[in-house]
Amino acid sequence: MKIKFLPLIAVLFAATSIMTSCLDNDVEQITYTSETSITGFSLGTLHIDRVGKDKDGKDSAYVDTLDCSNYPFTINQLTREIENKDSLPYGTHIDKVITNVTYDAGILVYKPKGAEKDTLWTSTDSIDFSGDTYCTSTNKNSPIEFKVWAYSNAIGQAYKVKINVHQQVPDTIAWKKFDNSFSNRNLSKQKAVYANGKVYVFGENAGTHIEYSDVSDDNPKPWVKITDNVPADIDTYSATACAGYIYFLAGTNKQLYKLDVNSNEITSVGTETFEMLIGGNDIKSELYAVKEGEKGKKSGIYKENTWTEDANSFTLFPVGKPFFSNTTTASYNNDITTTIALCNNPTDNDTTALVFNRMSSDNKWEERMQNLPLPNLENVTMIYYDGKLYAFGGESVKPEVKPFSQFYCSTDNGLCWRPVTECMAFPAEFGTLYTTHHGNYSCAVTPKLENGTSRGNFIWIVWEDGSICRGRINRLGFTPKW
Repeated sequence: MKIKFLPLIAVLFAATSIMTSCLDNDVEQITYTSETSITGFSLGTLHIDRVGKDKDGKDSAYVDTLDCSNYPFTINQLTREIENKDSLPYGTHIDKVITNVTYDAGILVYKPKGAEKDTLWTSTDSIDFSGDTYCTSTNKNSPIEFKVWAYSNAIGQAYKVKINVHQQVPDTIAWKKFDNSFSNRNLSKQKAVYANGKVYVFGENAGTHIEYSDVSDDNPKPWVKITDNVPADIDTYSATACAGYIYFLAGTNKQLYKLDVNSNEITSVGTETFEMLIGGNDIKSELYAVKEGEKGKKSGIYKENTWTEDANSFTLFPVGKPFFSNTTTASYNNDITTTIALCNNPTDNDTTALVFNRMSSDNKWEERMQNLPLPNLENVTMIYYDGKLYAFGGESVKPEVKPFSQFYCSTDNGLCWRPVTECMAFPAEFGTLYTTHHGNYSCAVTPKLENGTSRGNFIWIVWEDGSICRGRINRLGFTPKW
C-alpha cells in the first residue's frame, strides 16, 4: 500500500474524534492509546549461497533457503535500535526480506532504503536490508526506519533496523604472510615458543641463536636477536614455556637454563643437567624431563628446583626430536591434569607418529595407542587451538601425505586423529614454502586475549628465513557483541 493512503487514515482518526465530542456527555468516550513501541521483530525464510559437490565431486555453487525465524533480535527501546547480535550465516541474501513485527495498537510504517516517504508496512512486504543500514558519515544508503502510528494520531520515534550477516565464513581459517627476516641468517632446527606477547624462535646457523618478534598487537614486529648471556650449544628443540619462563638446555652437559620473558634475561637453573625436556605443565608449574642416571635414562618432574624421578620411569622417548606438548585439566576434577606429548617417529618405515600421555594422578608416562593414528609426518608439529589438538608437517611416505597439505585434528587427547577436510586448511603455496625452506619451520599459537577484544587466537608459522604466516579461524576474531 502506498503512502497516499496515510492522509485518509489520519482524516478518519480526526473524524472519529469530532463525532465523539458531539455526542451527549452521558456517552462513554473512547480514549485511544498513544503508545508507539515495537515489541517484537523477526525474519522469515531467506535465500543463502551454498557450495556443494556436483556429480563429479567438484565444488558447485547453488542457492538454498534458510529459516531465520529463530535468530533473536534485540530491541533497544532507549536508542530505538533493532539488530540481531548473532549474525546470519555468510552468504545470506538480505535484499528481499519478509519481516514479522509486533507493536502497540495502530499501524506500522517504514521508510524503504533510498525512499523519501514512509510506506504502510504489511507482513508480506519484501524489504531490502542490504548495505549498511545505520546512518554513518560514509554510508550512502538511508537507514531502514520503522515507526508506529498510534490510533490517537501520535507518531512514534523511528526505530533503525540493522540485519547483521557474517562477512567471513566463520569456520574458515584466513592466512596472511609477512616478509620478516632473521638477523642476516637462516635458522634450521627451529622451535618456536609463545610467551608474554612475543614469539621466540630457537634455531641453528653457525651456532645456536634466539630471536623474538613482538606480536602483542597481532602484527609481527622485526626480529630481535638476544645477545646477552646466551650460552653456547643450545639444544634448540628443548625450548619449553612454563610458569612465566622459557626453559632450555645448553652446553655439552645440557645444563638447564631459563629465559625471563619480561626482561629477556637468561640465567642458569642450579646445576641440573638433563638429557631432554619433554614439556611443561603450566597448571602445576612443573617441567617434565629425562635425566641420564647411573642406571640409564629416567623420566621425572622438575619443580621448585627439585628433581623427582618417576616411580615407573619411561625410557622410550626418542633422542634428537622436538617434543610438542599440551596440558589440560580433567573435566571431572580440576586437580588432575593430562599432558599429551607428540614427536616424529624415527623408526625406519614406521607409519605412525609417536604420542605419549601422562596423568598427574598416576605420575607416569605411557605411549598412547592410537585408534586412528596420526601419520608419521616429517617435522611434525602439534598445537592446541580452538579447544582441540591439531597436528601437521612435512610429507609422509605411507600413507602418502604431501607437505602442509592438511591439518589432523584430535578431540580426545590424541587417541584418534582425523584429517580436516573442510574450512580449516593451508593455502596451496605452503607446500612450496616448506620445500623452498628445506623443511625448516616452527610454529606457535597466541591465546585469546581476555580483554573483550577480538585480538589473539592466531597461529604463527615461522619459516627458515624469518618470514611469517599468520592464520586464524574467522569466528575467533569476531568482536563479542553480548
